Amino acid sequence: MLPSAFELTDALEIIILTGSIYAILRFLRNTRGSRLLKGLGTFILFAGLFLTVLDFAAPGGMNVIKSILSIVTPYLAVIIVVLFQEEIRVGISRFSQGKFQSSTWLKNLLFLKAQETSSSKNLITVLNDACTTMAKSKTGALIAIECNDSLESYANEAIKADIPLSSIILQTIFFDGAPMHDGATIIRDERILATKCLLPISTAVDLNVSYGTRHRAAIGLSEKSDATVIVISEETGEISIAANGKLHKPISIANFQPTLKKFLSHE
Repeated sequence: MLPSAFELTDALEIIILTGSIYAILRFLRNTRGSRLLKGLGTFILFAGLFLTVLDFAAPGGMNVIKSILSIVTPYLAVIIVVLFQEEIRVGISRFSQGKFQSSTWLKNLLFLKAQETSSSKNLITVLNDACTTMAKSKTGALIAIECNDSLESYANEAIKADIPLSSIILQTIFFDGAPMHDGATIIRDERILATKCLLPISTAVDLNVSYGTRHRAAIGLSEKSDATVIVISEETGEISIAANGKLHKPISIANFQPTLKKFLSHE
């Protein structure tokens, strides 16, 4: 019987599978999940090669090893769920909030860029002015910019502000000795949503031992959400940006504005 001709449904299946794989890889990019995925892929590859060599070298022998592998293999799905439980939880929460970036990854898939709005330009300008000033004066700061994933849960346990964003207000909040300079400030839509926020500390084992609480908190939030987090060191005045579970540093004052623009546009 001749194979059926290529149909429209076949093309749709290819598009759906390609988009799904791309979305998963993009979601796991630069997170703990990406490292687990690489390790799991390497294990599966070597396990497959090992089984092939066994079948070739001893087609009628080594039944114990083959039996063990055949028993373990069906439980691979359970192993994946256990390993990626945190990533699965975050992904489900994004769907439940109705803020999953389907449009964003589709635009990236088609190599399209969203047009930058005047609102984002103003946000970047204000942050650039405030952060460069605080960096020069070595004023420690931790600023989380909400993107698509809601940061409401972190704001609820802090001091709600809901005031227009300005450079002066940010510098005042993080002024050493000010009552709200400890903790993070969350920004939503050019407004300061809350201050003195406690962010989740990253538990990644491969972090640089020199990272302090601010840097680990910035990484921790970027692991659990798509927020862009700015950190200014009070010891050195160095500026860092955490995104997608990774800390990018050092960022010079001259490069801060274009770098921030890149992360906020998710390029």
